[in-house]
Amino acid sequence: MRSAVKNTIKILTIEDDSARIEALKEALTVAQIICVEIHEAEDGDQAIGFLFQQYPYMDAPEPDLIFLSDTLPDRSAHEIIKELQTDARLKHIPLAIFSESTPVLLKNILTPLPSNYHQFKRPQTCDEWIYVLRCIEDVWMTLLSISGTPNI
Repeated sequence: MRSAVKNTIKILTIEDDSARIEALKEALTVAQIICVEIHEAEDGDQAIGFLFQQYPYMDAPEPDLIFLSDTLPDRSAHEIIKELQTDARLKHIPLAIFSESTPVLLKNILTPLPSNYHQFKRPQTCDEWIYVLRCIEDVWMTLLSISGTPNI
């Protein structure tokens, strides 16, 4: 699937809670952020299939950003991060891990932590999601205007 808008940010969400995905989509609509294309994986197996373009995701686009829940039923965030780190094509993709509590997970997983991996307290309201998305959009557009190709 090709991006509808040039310079669209392709985000892969790895989240098993459909209500959280809907909250993210609602925030995108309310904030009128149009340069984002959301792709969804309900669990770690789907995410790995998507990222490595395995059946049935052979035509999956490479995401520009990954939103990863720290509470998945089949694989831990740690396992997914380890898989990403083994592939030169994927390990550069910025990764935002969302957790319910104060972020401490990444410190226990990777040392030193790659500069493109970040952990956040999960947004609980539409306004909190809008804030997160606006920050990402601002950074993305700034990088586009400076270099023509974002590399965050």
